[in-house]
Amino acid sequence: MNSKNSTGLQQLNAALTSMELASAFAMVSHDIKNSLGILLRDIHQVTSSCEVNCGMRNECADMEYEVRRINNNLVKMLTLFKVEQGDYMLNVDAHSVYDFLREVMLEHSQIIRDKKVEYQLDCAKNLFWYFDRNLMTGVMSNAISNALRYTNRRIRLTAHSDNAGLQLLIEDDGEGFTQAMLQQQSTVNQPEAGFINNNTGLGLYFTKLVLDLHQHDGRHGKILMQNGGELGGGQFYMTLP
Repeated sequence: MNSKNSTGLQQLNAALTSMELASAFAMVSHDIKNSLGILLRDIHQVTSSCEVNCGMRNECADMEYEVRRINNNLVKMLTLFKVEQGDYMLNVDAHSVYDFLREVMLEHSQIIRDKKVEYQLDCAKNLFWYFDRNLMTGVMSNAISNALRYTNRRIRLTAHSDNAGLQLLIEDDGEGFTQAMLQQQSTVNQPEAGFINNNTGLGLYFTKLVLDLHQHDGRHGKILMQNGGELGGGQFYMTLP
């Protein structure tokens, strides 16, 4: 066998191995997601059986937060994988922003209650916008989870539209983003750069990818992190064109 044929076979074997690993990753990820769904169900059952002032409620809330975080990361990885493989079909349609944000908040209602967090949703009920609901659900769930992790007791979601697009703001009354985290906004396209302490930066990288996929008149979505505002903590801004 000449060197040319040998090189071709090596490339073919490498491609097949890559495809097999990718398929294995997808199958294992789906299996893990199913297991995490069972864990979430069991946590809810334990929480429901506890008295209101039972100390286990806070522990269950912490467990639910971590399970949801793992599940959300798996969803992000699977979505990124589909986008990379060219298998994800963007499904942009008109949605009620108020209903969308309310539904996303309801997914975290158990943690909000158990941690006694106050939340506020400021959005006109007649506000509609075009976006991929599945992708934006992942983006908003990640943002809300981060706010719940760092808040003292209050978080707020605000949405309105202007000439730049749909403006979304998630803010909390915690200590805010560190200076290092704010500086990392410039490295959002590098997931290994990190976003939150002990975090790979997957959430921010995923958010940037989703907003990049939403385009209108040559404009892409944008992200901005800063501190302050009425609640005094972290402020996470997103703009959808």
